[in-house]
Amino acid sequence: MSTLLGAAPLLLRRRGALADVLPVIAFAAATAIIATVVGGAAAFVGRLPSGEAPMTGEASIMGFLVMCAIIASVLLVPSAVGLGGSAARLSLARREKDLATMRLVGGTSGQVGSVAVLDVAAQSLLGALIGLGAHLAVTPVLTRLDFGISSFTVGDLLLPWWAYPVLVVALVLIAAGSAAVSLTGVILSPLGVARDSRVVRMSVIRVIIWAALILGFVVFMNVGGQLLGNAGGGMAVIAIMVLFVAAIVAGINVVGPFIVWITARTLARIAPTPSLLVGARRLAGDPRAGWRAVSGITFALVIAGFLTMMTTLSEASSPEESMMFVAMTTGGLLTLGISAVLAAVSTGVSQTARVIDQAPRLRAQHIAGAEVGQLHRARLAEIAVPVGLSSIIATGTALLVLTTFLGGAPNDPMMAVQYLVCVLGAYALVILAVLVGSPLVKRYAMRTA
Repeated sequence: MSTLLGAAPLLLRRRGALADVLPVIAFAAATAIIATVVGGAAAFVGRLPSGEAPMTGEASIMGFLVMCAIIASVLLVPSAVGLGGSAARLSLARREKDLATMRLVGGTSGQVGSVAVLDVAAQSLLGALIGLGAHLAVTPVLTRLDFGISSFTVGDLLLPWWAYPVLVVALVLIAAGSAAVSLTGVILSPLGVARDSRVVRMSVIRVIIWAALILGFVVFMNVGGQLLGNAGGGMAVIAIMVLFVAAIVAGINVVGPFIVWITARTLARIAPTPSLLVGARRLAGDPRAGWRAVSGITFALVIAGFLTMMTTLSEASSPEESMMFVAMTTGGLLTLGISAVLAAVSTGVSQTARVIDQAPRLRAQHIAGAEVGQLHRARLAEIAVPVGLSSIIATGTALLVLTTFLGGAPNDPMMAVQYLVCVLGAYALVILAVLVGSPLVKRYAMRTA
């Protein structure tokens, strides 16, 4: 055991400053977003009036605003947690072959697992502490936002002191758990990992589950109110509706990799150019990683679709309605902004990490005769396919929810314009991520052994 642990720093050698910083950035962003979103929701809950207070003015709409804050939390927090889990798998993936080597030279499953999980846990702890610092720094700025009600103070938006260590410990445990699950391939088949000979297979059950959620949501929105209304279940209807929407949004990340896999396999058979062929085969070989690179953008587009629904609201007829519309508009824009940050970090980290992971292949392809320009085009094809699919899935999901809520397709042209602007912004984000990673393609392709 001592010999193995002594050799671990050599086997788990660092792949460069950038490779080490990427997971830390992801953990920091996840921590900052979770703490900020939960703190904001708790601030609204703290404004709920007591039973004796008169239900006028701000108090009359606070219950609705609390529900909106909970919806935003349900949409944002799981995605932020998912970013932390992806960061753990990302950190482990670049060391997978080194871990497999440790397994092949005599390390036991427990020894290899301990070394890998501790390495990921250390990165997650560092990122979580940085994220808490970012959360504390941005909180005073959030107090200046106008929600149409009494302004929040810094104390309102901060979590109780004990919640911060709990959050850090929870994220570290999530990172360690994700790393442990990802180690299954190394433990069961280290030689296959070392030779990179694993076969990717995905089940159509992913699509069936997501379709069942959509069907259940549509049916519930049509008959749920009638079934629960007589029992005084107005809040129950809203709660179930929120759970359905959250499940559908979360299900996008379940069905997304399958759709990418099927599309990539099809394109690989009919690709008219070598660049598209290479990009499609890369996606078919790792559809989950291809989807993770755009999952944040997909989520942001879904949020943008929800936000466009606010353009259908009529003008306020009372001070309470005016406060409610201001709060909903500010909250929606804040949710979209946070989801954009989430998408930016997720896309930038994932795209850059994929270049780092593909460094040996880029070098081998360049030696075999591929020009750097061809490698860039193959990478562009690898990115364009999941981005196009994510746009279709996000638009369809948002349109489905909006149509169900509104009782028909929205006919306001401003909704389409607003959503189109968000889509263009998402594409600009992808282009930026491509530009950030492009210099690495040339560096790794032309790097001497």
